[in-house]
Amino acid sequence: MYDHIIAVALEYISNVETCAESLEERLTSKTKAGEELFKHGGFPPVKIKLPSGYIPYNPESKEELINGLVHVQQKVTEWADKVGDINPNCKVKHNGFGWLNAREWFDLIDHSRHHLRQKIELDQYLRKVTTIND
Repeated sequence: MYDHIIAVALEYISNVETCAESLEERLTSKTKAGEELFKHGGFPPVKIKLPSGYIPYNPESKEELINGLVHVQQKVTEWADKVGDINPNCKVKHNGFGWLNAREWFDLIDHSRHHLRQKIELDQYLRKVTTIND
């Protein structure tokens, strides 16, 4: 889960950077799902299925995850004050949400909030399994 948060955040930051470097304006917009996501301020509390055959990366160590989270934090800090100055008509396409501008990509980084629900569920499951096996 943490590796997913890191990988997605870095992908979204890369899209912020692409928007910042772009000179091409796009008047295209978000999909209905994208509109709903931003209207509600995040992902709904539903489970999202990943494509079949998806195999998550398992980091070698806790330090690898910590370094990744620190890197994300540095990149977010770097862009936090600059993202508002990027032309909102310079966009990058998200496969599910449509054409997003730099501010939208940056705000989407906060999507990791929905993973907190997953962590709570995992922690509850692990407590339950541990109790059963004791």
